[in-house]
Formats: sequence, structure tokens, C-alpha cells
Amino acid sequence: MGSVIAVFGLALLDSLSLGTLVIPLALIVHWRAVRIPALTAYLITVAAVYFLLGLGMLLGFAGLGSFAERITQTDVFPWITLTLGAVLALFGIFGPNPKKPEPGQLPKRAAGATSSVPSMVALGLGASLTEAATMLPYIAAMGIIGSWDIPSAAKAGAVGVYCLVMILPTVILATLALLFGQKSFPRLERLIPRLEYEAKVTLLWIAAIVGIYMVANSVATIRGDLPAL
Repeated sequence: MGSVIAVFGLALLDSLSLGTLVIPLALIVHWRAVRIPALTAYLITVAAVYFLLGLGMLLGFAGLGSFAERITQTDVFPWITLTLGAVLALFGIFGPNPKKPEPGQLPKRAAGATSSVPSMVALGLGASLTEAATMLPYIAAMGIIGSWDIPSAAKAGAVGVYCLVMILPTVILATLALLFGQKSFPRLERLIPRLEYEAKVTLLWIAAIVGIYMVANSVATIRGDLPAL
């Protein structure tokens, strides 16, 4: 159960990134409309890239065969999760404070984007692959999912659920913008810079919280108070 909570927290952490939250909301403000086909193409592309990367990681873990199984079933694995948790906690606590954007300023990638489906697919690919270099939370989540004693199809399903949770906040906010129409766009325009800043700050907070939780859970496992993940 503890590992499921950690994976859910990591999915929420990924949902607050520039590519999964700020850029799609900035696109809505830029268009002054919720263009469903374009926004859907963007979000599906982002989720698909993460999903395929996750499957690739799981296949890599599975390719380690009996070695990986021995690691996850022995006292070594809690030390691995302890290290990952410590890195996340250090990143969240000691990471540099993000710079505040100017009022009304939109991310450059969103401000210059068209609403064509190919353009959205390209933007989604670019945003996802750019963030791939800093996807420590995602790697940690795939490591935890890979350690679960469940069928491969269930692990793939867990990755799919992770990706859905990752884009869920944007889907909710886009639905609200669609319901409230033009009245919501000026407010969103004023809020986007703040949202971009707060998303980065919240990312640090969640990284610290999830990291501390993983450290505490790993320490309890090492001490014998909890079973191994």
C-alpha cells in the first residue's frame, strides 16, 4: 500500500510540470478558446510519450531477470528506494527558487503555437522529450511499479493509470474553462505567470514530501517494521 501511495504522489508531481500543466493552459489563453481537437492531440502525445518511456523502462527492468528479482526481494532494494527518496527530498528542500515571470507573460512555446493537430503533436513531443532529462520522479515511479509482484499486463496498466493521473488536473481545468467560456480567459491570462511560478514551487514541495515519505518507508523496512516494497 505504501508503494502505491508513493507512485500516486509521483504522478501528481509529474502533473504539475511545465509540459503537463502550464503549456496546455497557456495554449487555451493564447487561443482564447478551448480547442478540443488540438488540446486533445497535445495531451495524448504527452501521455503517449511518457507511457512508451515507462514501458521501455519496465522492459529494461524485466531484462535484468533474476538479478532484478534478487535485488527487489532482498535487503538491498530498500536502500535503493532510500537513496531515491533522499535525492527527491534534497531536490525539494534545497532546489533553487524559480524566477517569477512577468505579468501576462506566456511560455514562449505556447505563445507561438498554432492549433493544428500536427503542430500540437510536435509541441507535445518537444515538451515531453525536453522534460525527459529531468524525470527523476518518473524513473522512481517506474522502479517501484517494476518491483511489484504482478503480471506484466497489470504493470503496463499501472503505467497507463499513472499517465492519466498526470494529465488529469489539466483536463479538469480545461473543462472549467470550456464551461465558463470567455469570462475565464482574462483571469487565466493574469494567472498563467503565477501558475507557472507556483507549479515550479509546488513541484519542489511535492518532491520534498514524497522523498521524505520514501525515506521514512525505506527506513522502516530496513529496520524490519514494514515488509519490503
